[in-house]
Amino acid sequence: MIDNTLSTDRWRRPAVGAFFILLLLVGIWLVRDYGMSFDENQSRHNGMVSLKHVCDLFWPEFVQRNEKAFAYYQQFDLRDYYDRDYGVAFEMPVSFLERLLNLESQRSIFWFRHLCTFLVCLGGVGAVYQLAARRFSSWRLGLLGALLLVLSPRLFAEFFYNDKDAVFMALFAIATNTAVRFISRPTAGRALWHAVACAVTIDVRIMGVLLPMATFTILALRLLRGEYQAHGTARVTAGISLYLLLLPTLVISFWPYLWDAPVENFLEAFQKMAKFRWTGQVLYMGTTMPATEIPWHYAPVWISITTPILYVIAAVAGAICIMQKLVSRMWKLYASEEEWQDLLFLGLTVAPVAAVILLHSILYDGWRQLYFIYPSFLLVAMRGLIALVRWRPSFWGLSNRWPTLMRSFLVLSLVVSAVQIVWMHPQQQVYFNAFAGRNVEQKFDLDYWLLSYRWGLEWITQHDDRREILVAAPEGGSFELNRWLLDSYNGERLKFVAEPEKADYFISNYRWHPYPYDYPNEVARLQVQGRRVLSVFQMH
Repeated sequence: MIDNTLSTDRWRRPAVGAFFILLLLVGIWLVRDYGMSFDENQSRHNGMVSLKHVCDLFWPEFVQRNEKAFAYYQQFDLRDYYDRDYGVAFEMPVSFLERLLNLESQRSIFWFRHLCTFLVCLGGVGAVYQLAARRFSSWRLGLLGALLLVLSPRLFAEFFYNDKDAVFMALFAIATNTAVRFISRPTAGRALWHAVACAVTIDVRIMGVLLPMATFTILALRLLRGEYQAHGTARVTAGISLYLLLLPTLVISFWPYLWDAPVENFLEAFQKMAKFRWTGQVLYMGTTMPATEIPWHYAPVWISITTPILYVIAAVAGAICIMQKLVSRMWKLYASEEEWQDLLFLGLTVAPVAAVILLHSILYDGWRQLYFIYPSFLLVAMRGLIALVRWRPSFWGLSNRWPTLMRSFLVLSLVVSAVQIVWMHPQQQVYFNAFAGRNVEQKFDLDYWLLSYRWGLEWITQHDDRREILVAAPEGGSFELNRWLLDSYNGERLKFVAEPEKADYFISNYRWHPYPYDYPNEVARLQVQGRRVLSVFQMH
C-alpha cells in the first residue's frame, strides 16, 4: 500500500504540470480565433477611464507620455462617468499593461485582452483543481474537476473574450479556494491571501461579497463548536482580525471609484447591480419578452440546457447526497472537514440562484451573470459522480458492473464534450445540450455576444475582391468591433451602411429577429450543431 501511494505521488507533479502546460499552450494557440463581443470595447473604456483618473492623481507624466491613447478619455471624469460603479480590478491593470506594451492597433489591443482573459480563467481552472483535490483527497480527482470545467463547451469559448462574467467566475473560484484554506486554519498568512482574493473578486463584480459572508458564516459555526482550540485562540483571533482589517482596506484600494466616499459609493454600486439597468428583450422558450419580466425558472432552465447533461445529472445527485447527509446530522450540520466544504459548495451554488428568483433580479443573455456559481456547481457534481460510481443497484444484475458502466459513461461524456468543442470551434458560445430540444434558434437566443459577425465579415472579404464593400447589419457597433479583428487591408475595404437596400451585403445573427428574412439571395450561412447562427445575403 505504501509503495502504491508513493508511486501515485510520483506521478502527481508531472501529470498536473503537463495538464496545465498543455492547456496554456492550447489557449495561446487559439486566442486569436474568436470574434469580439459587444461588451469588450466598453469594458476597455471603463478600465481606461479609471486608469486615467489614478494617473492624473499620482503619475500625470504617464498620461502625457500616452497622450494619443488617452485623448478620447479626456472628456470623462470618473466621478460622473456612466459606468463608474463597475469594478475595474481586471480592466484597469490590463489597460495599464496595454499602455506599457505600447499596443496601438485595435486588433493587437483586443487580442492582448483576450490573452489576459484566458490567463485569468486558467488561474480559475487551477483553483478548481486545488478545491477538488483537497475535498476528495486525490490529485486525480482534482484533475477531473479541472477537466470538467475545461470541457464545458460554452465556458471554454467564454474563457477568451468574456472579460466580465468568465473573469469573475475564475476569480470567484480562486477566492473560494483561499476561503477553504482560511476556514480550515485561520492563520495570518491565509488571512492575507483570502483578503486579497476577495477584494479583487469584489472589485470585478460586487456580487463577490457573497464569499466573505460565507466565510464568516462557517468561521462562526466552527468557533461556536470549539473546532479551533487546537490551533490556539490567540492565533485564530489574530488571523480573523487581520482579515477583517484587510478586506475593506483592499476593496477600497483596488477600486478608485470608492476613494471619495467609500461607504456611500459602495452601497450605490451594490444597489445598481441588484437591480441592473438593462431594459432589453430576451428570447426564452419561443417568446420574446422584456428582461424585467422573465419567469422564475429562466436561470435553472438555461443552466440545464447549456451544461453537458452528465454534469447536470451529477450535480442533482450530489445535491441530494449532501442534503441527505445534512438531514441525518440534524442540528449538527456536519461532522468532518469534507462535509462543511460540501455545504459551502452547495450554498454557493444554490443561494445565488435562489436570490435571483426571489428578488426578481434582471438576467439576460442566458445565465452568464451567474457563471460564478459554476465552479461550486462542478464540485457538487463531483460529489454526485463519486456517489453514482459507488452505488450498487440491485436491478438487472448491475451491482458488479455498475462502477465500470459509470466510469465508461463519464469517459464517453468527456470525449463527446471535447469533440464538440473542436467541431464547433470557434463558435462554442452557441452550445446547447439535448435537453434544449429541436428548433433551438426559434426558442432561445443563440449568439447574443454577436461574435459570429467576424465569420460573416471574413467570408465576404474572402469572396469579394472589390476595393470597397458596403455591408449592412442590425448591430452596426458589432460590425465595427469585429472589423477591427481583420487584417488592415480587408478591414479598410469594409464600410458600414445603415440601410440594407444601399448595401452590397447584409449580415445578421438573428438576435431579436428569430424568424427568416425576406432577402432572397443568401450566399453564406454559418451553422453550428445544425442550427442557423448567421446569414450573409448579397443585396446587389
